[in-house]
Amino acid sequence: MDLSKLLLLGTLTSSVLLGACSDSSDSSPNNGDGDGDGGGPALVEVRSNPPSDYARVDRMGQPGVATALLRGGGQPIRDGVPVINDADNERDSFNQGDPSGDADFAGGFVDTLIFVNNALADDLDSLGLSRCATGLPGEIDSADDIGACINVAAPVVIPDVVTLDTSAPSSWPNGRHPDDPVIDRVLAAVLLDLGVHPLDLFADLPLNPPGNDARADDVSPANFPYLRDPIPMP
Repeated sequence: MDLSKLLLLGTLTSSVLLGACSDSSDSSPNNGDGDGDGGGPALVEVRSNPPSDYARVDRMGQPGVATALLRGGGQPIRDGVPVINDADNERDSFNQGDPSGDADFAGGFVDTLIFVNNALADDLDSLGLSRCATGLPGEIDSADDIGACINVAAPVVIPDVVTLDTSAPSSWPNGRHPDDPVIDRVLAAVLLDLGVHPLDLFADLPLNPPGNDARADDVSPANFPYLRDPIPMP
């Protein structure tokens, strides 16, 4: 069984990294608890500046939407993909837009999903997996061929925001935990028939690292702000 294309797609899509840096050092003699010893609780500053004070660099609700489904720098913008604020590539244009306009990028999303499903159809078939796309490998070339895949993915990624139903268990796509295997679930949602296979089929394969790459048995804290202690400099 050839998993090479599945692993390659997973590797490329997993380039979407959610980086978080935490610096617990404090050079001042007083850290807020009044005794001058530098101790005391860490403070979270919540600013109230208006949006005009900030420059948007990136916006990401669901994992990998712009990075995996839209073209980056050096690639031509496809017909039908809107250009916002004179962006010179699809990803920057998407980042400059607002969720209310995300449906305008649907043509680019669908075009990429057609390509991915067509490229991986033979591998999925050889693994005995049921695809959400119809058609023979090499012949998946229209939105109709991936209609079932779109029906699963579209409500999650358009608009590209994270939603949370507090009456249901939280784990992506209902909210997101820091350690959720989101890319594996995304791949399952856009490639597999979820009426046959579970959403965590790819996530349960013994291919992922057991945890944080620097501390393999570490998991994210359960409470806000969900950040591990900084990894010491070597």
